[in-house]
Amino acid sequence: MSIFDKENFSQDFSQQILPIYAFPQLFPEPTTLTNTLATNSIANLTIDQKRTLLFNVQQPFEVPMKEFDDEWWPLVTNIWIKFSYKNHVNGNSWKTFVCRFTKHFESSTRKQDIPSEKRRKTKVRTANLCFAKIKISRFVAEQKVLPMKEFDDEWWPLVTNIWIKFSYKNHVNGNSWKTFVCRFTKHFESSTRKQDIPSEKRRKTKVRTANLCFAKIKISRFVAEQKVCIERFQDSPNHTHNIEESDKLKRSQAVRVLVEKEAVKNYPIPAIVNTVKEFGTEKLNLGLSVKELKWREVANIKYKIHGSQNTYLVGASKLTTDIQDTILFLKKEGYQVELYETHHQSTRGFVFAQSKQLEKLQRYGWLTLIDSTHKTNKYDWRLFTLYIRDGYGCWDVGAHFFVSKEDSDTVAEALIITRRFCSSWKSRYFLADQSSIEAKSIVTAFPGLQKGEQKCTVIFCTVHVMRTWMSKIYDSKTRSEMIQAMHKRTKIGCEMLVQESINDCALLPIKRYISRYYLKNIHQWALWARQHSPLLLQVTLTNALESYHSELKKMTSSQHGLIGACNKIVALDLKRRSDSDYVAFEFRVKKISVTGVDDDILKEIHKFPLPIQKLIVNEILFVNDRIEKGKELPGLTSLECPLSFEIREIDEINKAAENRKLTVSELMERTRNEYWNIKENGNEKEKSEFMERLKTCLDPILKKK
Repeated sequence: MSIFDKENFSQDFSQQILPIYAFPQLFPEPTTLTNTLATNSIANLTIDQKRTLLFNVQQPFEVPMKEFDDEWWPLVTNIWIKFSYKNHVNGNSWKTFVCRFTKHFESSTRKQDIPSEKRRKTKVRTANLCFAKIKISRFVAEQKVLPMKEFDDEWWPLVTNIWIKFSYKNHVNGNSWKTFVCRFTKHFESSTRKQDIPSEKRRKTKVRTANLCFAKIKISRFVAEQKVCIERFQDSPNHTHNIEESDKLKRSQAVRVLVEKEAVKNYPIPAIVNTVKEFGTEKLNLGLSVKELKWREVANIKYKIHGSQNTYLVGASKLTTDIQDTILFLKKEGYQVELYETHHQSTRGFVFAQSKQLEKLQRYGWLTLIDSTHKTNKYDWRLFTLYIRDGYGCWDVGAHFFVSKEDSDTVAEALIITRRFCSSWKSRYFLADQSSIEAKSIVTAFPGLQKGEQKCTVIFCTVHVMRTWMSKIYDSKTRSEMIQAMHKRTKIGCEMLVQESINDCALLPIKRYISRYYLKNIHQWALWARQHSPLLLQVTLTNALESYHSELKKMTSSQHGLIGACNKIVALDLKRRSDSDYVAFEFRVKKISVTGVDDDILKEIHKFPLPIQKLIVNEILFVNDRIEKGKELPGLTSLECPLSFEIREIDEINKAAENRKLTVSELMERTRNEYWNIKENGNEKEKSEFMERLKTCLDPILKKK
């Protein structure tokens, strides 16, 4: 590229640059000083204009060396490949670049008789598709258009995806030149897939056609003056493709740097892609470069950054060593851990829980949620979590255990160990999905009345039940009747609806399915069996536990070892405990602030816990709203509400009558219980005998005048 005066190129950039790309024939003759682009013409170019200028170099132009390396060349490194170079004694240099589509050699063909699993998955590229070339000269001792730092920082990163270094030369005085060719040059054809190669051994590569483009440029660097000169290399042709093709082939350095900055923050890959596209388009004018950005490219960059940081999560190569390291880590974090084996099943597992978790499990484990999740470690050990809700309405972990295989004996042994950790834990209800493994293991670990303990009942998540019905009970009318039966408030009404749905269903498979799986265990899935407890009516789903597992799986990976999974579990447990402690602190301490309520009344409201404060304030605001609208107060004649209490003494006669009433109620309840037990067993003969005995006992009393 030659040096020129600004006066020789006085026309506006928009009048000279744009016609160059639209009509390349405007400059058919060799370049002279009079048609060299002036510095002021390229001073305020956008990123896309810089990339376009470096893509098809119609005439020489000069850029400061730093500006070229920083801002120009990274934009087209995917287009040009270095072809040749020369470094002069005075420090100046030049390089020629050819287009990546040049690809001088054709891709090799596929060899025969190679197993499919050993074949390399490569892409065959056509050679000699493009013959564009450019020449970049660097002038160290002379004043050039682009400062070297500006070129390196602002220009070159925009086109690093376009150009590839082809040749270079370094001079004694520090100057140098490099030639770059388009990335589509690709001198050699891609090798073909070998036959008979196992699929797991094939390299997943892309076959590219060689010699698609022969564009070349030459970049000369002049160290003393810190300038960079860019020019087309000799008589190399234009690109045979557009700049979008180069962006699809490879990302420019500018885009990669932007992705790396976001990947360090460890956001999810889709979030990084969206952020890079938005920021690159709106702030950096990199719309064309980031338009084709793929998730896989971002994932590879993120893995390269975080791979070295997450090596401790991979764990040992041997399972035994990984388990030992995991147990030591958990004990160091204050967890109580026990490793166990079930010899008849050849399975293993380990239970771990912290002392604070066990305290909550003992206090609030009356209702316990249980569920498992997978793909948290490379050994595919299943993670089970026991989840409880404390007195402040916060969900927290009670205990965890990993099992090598999900069977009832292995899970039951883990629950027994958990009971040994927390000897005072007396669970009354387990809320689970419709897993027979979990249900059977709970019955084994909590035998109930057989061992003189409180009975423990397994109840099902209503959402899981209805999801199962969506696929199994495909008759909409029958399914609607079953859902109605689920929400029935009485046992008799629920059983009647279930029986009606069976009788009314015309499909025999659905009849058999309901009779087999839902007729004899109504108390596990129907809500009438939970009417005695407001907590059971509030908590009918396992969504809280599934949300915990979902958050955990975002942090873990199937490539991590058990120690990596436990690292993330410990961190998430700490977060849950912190949230729970914060809510417990606010429950008594935090005071609500609201407008429209007198300060004196608000002071009295602050004496209540935070949830009660919210309820009272809502009622006050509702009443004030009615007053403002001129509506009457429902059932109130005054804003004051005087209360009086009367303590009545129960005489001996009334006390005896009350005792008789309680005795009769108890007898009737025991009679009903005995009747339903006999009916559930399905023994008609025993049922008839019971009815005869009951009739014999009650007839004399009922017929007595």
